[in-house]
Amino acid sequence: MRKKMEKTKFKEKLRQKFLSYKPDFDLKVLEKGIDKFQLMECKAGSLIAKKGEKCQKIFIAEKSITRCYCVDEKGNEKSMWIEPEMSLLTEFYTFKTGEISNVDIHLYEDSMVYFIEREDLLNLYLAYHDWCIIGVLILEEILQYTMKLSHMLHFNDATENYKLIESDYLRYLHVVPLKHIASRLNISPVHLSRIRAKQYDK
Repeated sequence: MRKKMEKTKFKEKLRQKFLSYKPDFDLKVLEKGIDKFQLMECKAGSLIAKKGEKCQKIFIAEKSITRCYCVDEKGNEKSMWIEPEMSLLTEFYTFKTGEISNVDIHLYEDSMVYFIEREDLLNLYLAYHDWCIIGVLILEEILQYTMKLSHMLHFNDATENYKLIESDYLRYLHVVPLKHIASRLNISPVHLSRIRAKQYDK
């Protein structure tokens, strides 16, 4: 009974997320699309997309922060992105091209995860105007966010970027290892530790 209630609550969160993009979404059409999403339960550390495989799914993790990373020639992990719970996630390059992925996407926390296959999503776009509009709106949001983040990482200094995490993504500091945050900010863990020390000394 408890699991069923949790799944029902998550489905409602998913419904409200899409309605936030398009409040006038035809509710019957919305439900037809949501019915195409599949649900899986994942443990902390689980990989929802793997290097060496094709990623042809879009994921939404209910309760977990999620990271996409690659491993360089020296064996060091490089954080490509770190996203909060209820974000729309995929490895966009392989999702679009169908080629093999060179990154892993993993969860930091236990969470239920909804996902939809690319083919099912494209069929929704073809069948329903509302779902096609949703696709455009989400893509615009992702592009805007990506450009904002790119500008931030290039033109802010590391201290300013860390302050942004403290103000907008505070939960990261309780869940995500600092070395992963440092990698995302493109600085060393030592540099990040110095920034944090200066912040706490104030």
